[in-house]
Amino acid sequence: MTVDLILGTAGHIDHGKTALVKALTGVDTDRLPEEKRRGITIELGFAELDLGEHRLGIVDVPGHERFVRNMLAGATGVDLALLVVAADDSVKPQTREHLEILRLLELDAGVIALTKCDLPDPDWIDLVEQEVRELVEGTFLAVASLVRTSAITGLGMDNLRHALAEASRRAAASPRRRREAGPFRMAIDRAFTVAGYGTVATGSVSSGRVRVGDELVVEPGGVSVRVRGLENHARAVEEVHRGQRAAVNLAGIRHEQLRRGQELAAPGHLTPSRRLSVRLNVLPSVPRPLKHRSRLRLHVGTAEVMAVLVLLEQNELLPGQVGLAQLVLDEPTVTTWNQPLVVRSESPVATVGGGHVLDPDAPPLRRADRGKLAPLASLASEDVLQRASSAVYFLAWRDWQPSDLVRIAGAVNAGEVYRALVSRGDVVELPVSPARTVRVHREVLDETAGRAEQILQRMHQEEPLRP
Repeated sequence: MTVDLILGTAGHIDHGKTALVKALTGVDTDRLPEEKRRGITIELGFAELDLGEHRLGIVDVPGHERFVRNMLAGATGVDLALLVVAADDSVKPQTREHLEILRLLELDAGVIALTKCDLPDPDWIDLVEQEVRELVEGTFLAVASLVRTSAITGLGMDNLRHALAEASRRAAASPRRRREAGPFRMAIDRAFTVAGYGTVATGSVSSGRVRVGDELVVEPGGVSVRVRGLENHARAVEEVHRGQRAAVNLAGIRHEQLRRGQELAAPGHLTPSRRLSVRLNVLPSVPRPLKHRSRLRLHVGTAEVMAVLVLLEQNELLPGQVGLAQLVLDEPTVTTWNQPLVVRSESPVATVGGGHVLDPDAPPLRRADRGKLAPLASLASEDVLQRASSAVYFLAWRDWQPSDLVRIAGAVNAGEVYRALVSRGDVVELPVSPARTVRVHREVLDETAGRAEQILQRMHQEEPLRP
């Protein structure tokens, strides 16, 4: 069976990413008139490469520093990367920044392509190759294949396809692929209308599958829609699944109501939030620490939203440090447990760090809440029961269903995990009516009982004769 994966390009402007994709696939991913006129990629482009065992949906991203936000939108859902470096230009600023972004997204497979190898002398190419190897040392590309290519002469194209096939095998075996079993989810990167069909949204499917006729929800927004039709790289299909590019023809919404940053998801799966608990990693290369209450640009999925950084353990995070924090967002967005994120400074705009979502709909936490830090750290546990227990603890008295454990704890087998939490006493079920049961963490119940007891004792001390 063919495995579908998403491949993202990365690299500096004018290093030949789009020309390389065209040489591999025959598709020119620059579709805008301005891109044709200026000879650079501005928006995301898409192509498909069939490698037999694996089929790659290619997302070609812009290399100019002004369009890094578009690159970040295209990087969502990517399984493996193709880092492109021009042999006549070597490593440049966006080569470094794109590599840092790929590291923050925790990719674990990829290939390096040296392009334009028909231009410089072989000795110069040797030097460039050495510089590239030094750049990727210590990253997921440290052992990646490095292929010398030319889109003009065809040099190295067969070798590049072979290297991509090998990298695809590693990506397909990655634990990141476990997301396939979750509910359907697709971050929207484009929305438009097609005469005779109506609203179309495109994106990379990051989990689950959807069929023609299924009901979905647009979040943030809570708009219910129906799937009228599906396409995968211009082919009409009955179903799309994780690892595929998809164009979804929607009934029940106008294209003006959709924007990049929203997501299509199975009903009930995603919940918009303006506060995230995260584990944040500051890049070692940033010139100054990240300070408490500083403003940042959060990139998650295809969304870009301004946020205030609330540090929970110290006043600042030094370059290279990792810490627990909350991000208070200017507008709601949707995330799930362990979703990768990237943060960039407000001004001047530059990538400063990244991390993972620990709690996608977090309650406000303060540094004084020391007792909350241990369960917050437990949300990063490899033990699904431990992190599910912590996730339920932070839900407190909010209403929730066992299926929510997929979103808040990455528990794909949510029913089984929920029963285990009840069995070992972490979760208490309180029937309040024949049709409704309140589910609450044992510690939350004990804390509430303790506070109630304190209130009653204080009332009794103040008014001992009051009945």
